[in-house]
Amino acid sequence: MKINLFLAAALIGAANLSAQAGVRFGFSVGLPLPVPVVVAAPAVPVVVSAPVVAVPSVVVASPVCPAPGYVWAPGYWSVSGYSRVWVPGCPA
Repeated sequence: MKINLFLAAALIGAANLSAQAGVRFGFSVGLPLPVPVVVAAPAVPVVVSAPVVAVPSVVVASPVCPAPGYVWAPGYWSVSGYSRVWVPGCPA
């Protein structure tokens, strides 16, 4: 009798644990609710000038090509992290 009671309790416990198992996913489509904004005073416009980015000019003298049939491939600007770096050219 004790074994039957133990097995019944184990079965109910396993069923209870497995009832919560599973994969759930979902999505919703809609517009967010409007949020009221309280303005205490009229806003004063702030004028900000656009940043000026000056790229240094690169002057490279193209060397003599090593053999007939080669041409000079000029350099180019490449992105490295948050900045740009000059990659020199080579004979191609």
